[in-house]
Amino acid sequence: MALSTNKETSDSVPTPPKNEAIIDESESPPRDRGVWAWVQCVAGFCLFFNTWGMLNSFGIFQTFYEQDFLRNSSASQVSWIGTVQSSFIMLGSLYSGPLFDRGYLRHLVLLGSIILVFGMFMTSICTQYWHILLTQGVVMGLGTGCLFTPTTGVIASHFDKRRGLAMGIVSTGSTIGGIIFPVMFHKLVDSAGYGWTIRAIAFLMLALSILPVCSMRVRVKTPSSGNGLDIGAFRDPGFSFFAIAMFVGYLGLYIPFFYIQLYSLEERSIVGGLNVYTLPIMNAAGLLGRLALGYLGDRIGPLNAFMLSAWACGALVFAWSGMETKDSVIAFCVLYGFFSSGLITLPATVVAQNLCPDIRQYGVRMMLHLVPAALGLLIGNPIAGAILKDGWTGLQVFAASLIVASAIFSGLTKYFTVRLSKNIQG
Repeated sequence: MALSTNKETSDSVPTPPKNEAIIDESESPPRDRGVWAWVQCVAGFCLFFNTWGMLNSFGIFQTFYEQDFLRNSSASQVSWIGTVQSSFIMLGSLYSGPLFDRGYLRHLVLLGSIILVFGMFMTSICTQYWHILLTQGVVMGLGTGCLFTPTTGVIASHFDKRRGLAMGIVSTGSTIGGIIFPVMFHKLVDSAGYGWTIRAIAFLMLALSILPVCSMRVRVKTPSSGNGLDIGAFRDPGFSFFAIAMFVGYLGLYIPFFYIQLYSLEERSIVGGLNVYTLPIMNAAGLLGRLALGYLGDRIGPLNAFMLSAWACGALVFAWSGMETKDSVIAFCVLYGFFSSGLITLPATVVAQNLCPDIRQYGVRMMLHLVPAALGLLIGNPIAGAILKDGWTGLQVFAASLIVASAIFSGLTKYFTVRLSKNIQG
């Protein structure tokens, strides 16, 4: 989209509210510096804890619901709860992306936090499958959809050379949440009961929402122009191939997160209390991965780091099909947790650095990649649950093949973006 004059912008784009959280670029510190930029990282950490941290923890709910609370529901049915919630994190970019570009950051953060916490509290009083699908799946999903794209957009506006590292720091919130939520659930559910366990989690999410609501700010003052869509971006082959890479990658990416604990129980590769900690182990490794791969993305380029992560994850999931001992499964959790973090953390940086020529269009550009990813995430885990009826090998090969396909399509993205850059320079 071409940038318009101030007069044209005022005629075509709604003016943000006067109290909106926007910092005048001429008065703000340079990118990558200033206390306020790092405050945004802490606030973003809190939102990732509440959103992606809950998604990374769904394996504990998958096992509990399937074996206890919703024992009459199949694995595929239970997985719909987690996939509906998680797909909204990215499908929410349909409304949060354009609104973020128009300056409604604070409204999105406040509304999203309220809906998310409300959905968690309502989950605590559910007694049937459709109750939980509605509250934990749809309602909480709508809340997360208001929060993810604005968070990455805020970080992209405050950081340039350190953008990958900053995004990595923010995304560690998802791994810390993925460690704390499962352990918290396991420790409380027997003594406090399901209802009060969920309420305790909701109170924690409420406390972590305070800082983002009060402090999140966008650095760039001028909102983007246009009608909120940039479909013409798909004429760029690199842009289109990365959207395909996101779709097929997220079809398979979260299958290990959803099913590793159930696999360990059924195959008896890990017995006793250690099985409960397979998800926290995976997420703890992801904490290191987000920082390391975010930093690596700043050194070699985020798209190169994304490809490295995708190839590593594909190889690991293929290898998972031959892992039967405790040590091998724990090693898988550590390595997959580390490298899968790159597929979660780096796309926002890839879009900002490689596929978004104007950072003020970031919300819409990110939306055009998050929607395919959300569709993949929505259907991938239920398909895996249906495949599981015929055994674990089919599920593992299905997930691995999809992640390898994502690596191939991201390689095509690299080829076309490099070729376009050479054509522009030439």
